[in-house]
Amino acid sequence: MNLHQSKLPGIIVMGGHVQALGIIRILGNLKIPALIVDDTSWNISRFSKFCSKFIFCKKENWGTQFEQWMQQNEYARWVVFPTHDSHVEFLSQNKTWLSQHFTVSTDDWEKVSVFYDKTKSYEMCTHLSIPMATTYCHLQPHDLDEIKITFPCIIKPSVMHHFYSHLKKKVLVCANREELKKQYQLATSIIPKEEIIVQSIIHGDSASQFSVGVLAVHGEIMAQLSACRMRQHPIDFGNATTYAETMVVPEIIEYAKKIMAYTGFTGMCEIEFKKDQLDGEYKFLEVNPRTWKWHAIAVKAEVPFLEMFYHYLIGNKITPELSFKKASFFHSLTDWPIRLKLWRMGVPYAFQKVAPCQDAIWSDEDPMPWIIEKLLLPYLLFKR
Repeated sequence: MNLHQSKLPGIIVMGGHVQALGIIRILGNLKIPALIVDDTSWNISRFSKFCSKFIFCKKENWGTQFEQWMQQNEYARWVVFPTHDSHVEFLSQNKTWLSQHFTVSTDDWEKVSVFYDKTKSYEMCTHLSIPMATTYCHLQPHDLDEIKITFPCIIKPSVMHHFYSHLKKKVLVCANREELKKQYQLATSIIPKEEIIVQSIIHGDSASQFSVGVLAVHGEIMAQLSACRMRQHPIDFGNATTYAETMVVPEIIEYAKKIMAYTGFTGMCEIEFKKDQLDGEYKFLEVNPRTWKWHAIAVKAEVPFLEMFYHYLIGNKITPELSFKKASFFHSLTDWPIRLKLWRMGVPYAFQKVAPCQDAIWSDEDPMPWIIEKLLLPYLLFKR
């Protein structure tokens, strides 16, 4: 699509992988041009017919790139979407400056930081009486002998992407107190001790993972769906959903309403929970204040998250659309290995897949990203 053929403002998407592809396809069907900005040329979205232009740009050059566009009066009022926590941090912390020229989809840092920093998220949940695992924050080394925690437990960071970039893990599992001390020392070699969280493990397999996806405006939910993230990679403490299906879960929808109203958040976000198989409670995990990997399930569930958000951002009035239909999301490249592992474990939902199903990559009208993903497989395996 030509960058200037649409009368509507285009979009600038930071990141070029699965969720970026969902963004440009959904809005591309509204004839909205899309510019992809990514720190790797090895991404699938740049090969989509809905990608009008691709820009390679390292993280350290994001500010310079946006400044250059501002000076050259390019992409004025185009809507900027993040697809990663680091994008959210950059856009939100620089929103005042960037908003002089662009339309930034990320909310103000005062609100975003409540989700970005999990210690603030847990303080919020305590205030709102939303269930969560036993959690300890701001621990000193001597505190590890005193805390009352059931083993095994986990160590996790309050800010995920710094930690994950070093270890390629979301958590460190600790089988006993001595291991807790050892893993604490490892964590402090990567992140400040103020960012370390010690938390009990919520009992349940991947079929106990749930989320609410919402679009909110000043804390009012305008569109929503709840879903079970039934399969993920890795199976335990996954960093990517491989299969999800919508399910009506009133408890977590009510928790989502509380969180949005309390923060006054504006934007799209995913609020994650896990159902504790010991007490049946849905316990809060985290909030991702951006689109999430499987957000394109909205196409089959008939929830116009992105379309509504885009129109809101360019100044059009939107009204709540709170219903959603049964649908699923499937990423074959990552889901098939998980399916086989679960099948070997005798898990009954190993091959579950309900219709209609939104494929993460395949599209009859836009097949090239699917082809490129398969050609890139050796590179992706080597990179991991």
